[in-house]
Amino acid sequence: MKKRSVLLLVLVLALALPIVSASASTHYYISGTSFLKIRELPDSGARVKDSYRADYAVASYKKYNADWAYVSFSNGESGYVMRRYLKASKSYTGYITKNDTALRTGPAASFSESASLAQGTKVTVLTSGSAWSYISTGKGTGYVKKSLISTKPVKKNPYPYTAYVQNPAGRTVNVRKGAGKNYAVLTELDIGQPVTVIGVSGRWYHISDPTSGWMLGVYLTRTAPSGKSSSSSSSSSSAVRYITSPNGKSVNVRRGPSEKGYGVMISLPVGTKVERISSTDSGWTKISYSGMKGDGYVKTEYLTTKKPAAEPTPKSGSSSSSTSSKTRYITSPDGKSVNVRRGPSTTAYAVMISLKVGTKVELLSSSGGWSKIDYSGMKGTGYVKDEYLTATKPGTTPAPTPKPTPNPDGFKSFKATVFSGEGRYVNLRADAGTAYSTVTQILSGTRVKVIGEKGDWYKISYNGMEGYMMKKYVIE
Repeated sequence: MKKRSVLLLVLVLALALPIVSASASTHYYISGTSFLKIRELPDSGARVKDSYRADYAVASYKKYNADWAYVSFSNGESGYVMRRYLKASKSYTGYITKNDTALRTGPAASFSESASLAQGTKVTVLTSGSAWSYISTGKGTGYVKKSLISTKPVKKNPYPYTAYVQNPAGRTVNVRKGAGKNYAVLTELDIGQPVTVIGVSGRWYHISDPTSGWMLGVYLTRTAPSGKSSSSSSSSSSAVRYITSPNGKSVNVRRGPSEKGYGVMISLPVGTKVERISSTDSGWTKISYSGMKGDGYVKTEYLTTKKPAAEPTPKSGSSSSSTSSKTRYITSPDGKSVNVRRGPSTTAYAVMISLKVGTKVELLSSSGGWSKIDYSGMKGTGYVKDEYLTATKPGTTPAPTPKPTPNPDGFKSFKATVFSGEGRYVNLRADAGTAYSTVTQILSGTRVKVIGEKGDWYKISYNGMEGYMMKKYVIE
């Protein structure tokens, strides 16, 4: 009996071992297609809910039949997809190989950054696609470039650390554009100014705060200046910055750290107060501004810790005396409202707002047939053609109110919410089609008014503007 019991126990253990091995965590990701459509039903003719790019991770997977599976993606959206475009992946431990590695909400550089990971950070790689990996960290889950993850432990980067400007000669110290005296001077820092060191190249130290650039290491010390406590030094490294530019023109704030591939969110005039969030090695700084929906990027050279001096008021009798009186009124030959744009062009810049005839504005400058104006109902400054401004207020006789054009389909307008699976901005276009120009971009979660429809597009009214948006991005 004892031998039989032992034999039975060995047999049970032998059967149990493969089960334990097979229960290891398996994840899936998109492979073999640039964009995978997710449908409401397991049928190629069913309505498409959305599409997802290669390397996008699947959070949950349930086989439906030989061709289809019901899945939930990492952003929470669920539906049916074709199984042949999903690839299984085993999780493993990895290590970040570069400091300030971006953890993104999707598998592309265009997705927003949810956190920054330091070199040497230990992570769990859930899926590993062709170019992007879906990982789990102490800062949450997200996507990182596959090339920035190693299977072997990586030493932690000694950077960044805080240092202080010093100079025995008692003068300010230059911050240059590159590691060498042949590079242009970006700015000068006072003795005692705390800086953030993010790297070293020979005798030159790369800093990212309060500005991004290079300094000779001899002018830096890790010892705080005498008489300054840690609290006082932290206050001097305040995140407050001001917009500046060499020509006095407004500075573009973009959705990402590059002029190529990222649209302009807003243009800020010199002197605008913003909050610095972080800087990049490529010369861009991430900022926050109360008049913006979300964070944006500006070139670091257009930020300063000191508020720029106000421009001098033109003297009477000077060539600019015609603009010394800044009050102007909107006018138009046909009595219709006038578009205010983000820049001096009808083709390259979107409409910010439309102003009625007689609206009072403030003239800031004029050039090339366009006037830069400020208006209390606008976030930031804008541009209108000179011909639509007058120094005298137009007559108060109201223009006849046009009768609304009846909708032949009897469409009834309603309030709705813009929704994007990735929480991003959605394009509002001039007409129903992707070939038409973008009027503006509306952040996911924003309430709008739907005033018509055309095929797969809704006609939207938002913030004084009208345009078309795909129905899949609009929910009641």
